[in-house]
Amino acid sequence: MNEEQLKVLAMIAEGKISAEEGGKLLDALEKKSERPLAPAPVKPEKGNINYLYVDINPKAGAKNEKVHVKVPLALVRAGVNIASMLPVDVRDKMNSAMGEKGMKFDMSNLKPENIEALIQALEEMEVNIDSDEQTVRVYCA
Repeated sequence: MNEEQLKVLAMIAEGKISAEEGGKLLDALEKKSERPLAPAPVKPEKGNINYLYVDINPKAGAKNEKVHVKVPLALVRAGVNIASMLPVDVRDKMNSAMGEKGMKFDMSNLKPENIEALIQALEEMEVNIDSDEQTVRVYCA
């Protein structure tokens, strides 16, 4: 018998609650203990990450939608390989367009030989944002 059940029995013995009320509480505690516990999240072994995740969860009462994005890192690798094959004038146009949107980034810095170092760095990265409306989590696993 666990501590909660003993407390209910003590409340019955002290006359704080009726036997009927105590029985209902004991039944509820029994059902609670039968529910399986949620498994703990499994952290992958180092060097064995496969996905980039973005989770957005609205807080109670918020009108935002729940979002779960799972991007295979193989897709990131392929994107870097493709970007390295773009003609210089195309990369320049992309850099310029991103610069106009406030994203200063040079596509020529994306090199296939650096992708594994980038992915290894992502393994250590986690971003958590907690606002009034939602929580946002970006991580790799």
